Amino acid sequence: MELFPDLSTLADNELDAMLAGLERDEDAISQRRRLLHGRIDILRGERVARLKARVAEGELSLPAPSALSRPLFDGTGELPDDVGIEAMPDLATIGDDELRTTILELEHEEDDVSLQRRVLQGRIDILCAERSRRQRGGEWNPDSLAEALTHRAGGATPGAA
Repeated sequence: MELFPDLSTLADNELDAMLAGLERDEDAISQRRRLLHGRIDILRGERVARLKARVAEGELSLPAPSALSRPLFDGTGELPDDVGIEAMPDLATIGDDELRTTILELEHEEDDVSLQRRVLQGRIDILCAERSRRQRGGEWNPDSLAEALTHRAGGATPGAA
């Protein structure tokens, strides 16, 4: 992840251009994340249907809920170089093991995409705070960054009137 330049050295148009670029990146990664979510949902639905059928036929007993848990984050933090998503597998021909492996791979990629999205959103928040500071004519105070990012201008407590 490249570091921000010294924001105090950027002209307003440079700040706006940087913000616009980050917003485009965030839109693209959000779209990829939505596509991954849809694909994961379809594949999970297929897997659940198969497992239910096997349970109904007496071929399989239900696993304990703890056996179905998944770590909160299981990605690498890196996005693949190729931004395309592979074609959806043919659900009629894909085996159970390959189906499970495909779901896990997509979940790991979704973890990485979500992490990258959160980083981009944080950077956007910082640039918006800087733009807001400039519009108010205030001086840059790094100690007030948390306040700016939580949208508590002037130190107001959330929910306070």
